Amino acid sequence: MTLIELVLSIVIISIALLGTLLCINTAVFSSSDPILTEQAASIADGYLQEILTKNFPADPGSCPNTGRSSYSNICQYTAIVNQVPTDRTGAAIPGLGAYTVTVTVNTTTATMGGLTAASGAVARIDVTVSHAAMNPITLSAYVTSH
Repeated sequence: MTLIELVLSIVIISIALLGTLLCINTAVFSSSDPILTEQAASIADGYLQEILTKNFPADPGSCPNTGRSSYSNICQYTAIVNQVPTDRTGAAIPGLGAYTVTVTVNTTTATMGGLTAASGAVARIDVTVSHAAMNPITLSAYVTSH
């Protein structure tokens, strides 16, 4: 084997090794994204399930913010804006401090089939969970007064 053949084989092996390491690097950096996405979806689902157990307000304009543990109507959850995830008593959930939760309850323009929010018959609930390392996750649900 000549010196030229040796140098050429070293270059070829280096290129192959570099390509392999780039693939491994990409796989390692993107492997945490599914975990963040699943946690965000679980947080949003938990909030949405909690809200769906509450009453449809008789008067959406009068929903006092009395603290989450005493919320009785769905419209009271609009007070949750860019908050860290908490349990129903307001205690922060350990390990989820990098997430933020925003809840919107649309009781003015939501429509579903023949029902409209203007008639006081339907509302749309959106729960958005954000994290700095991913796009926000939003789960939505419609509730009716019937």
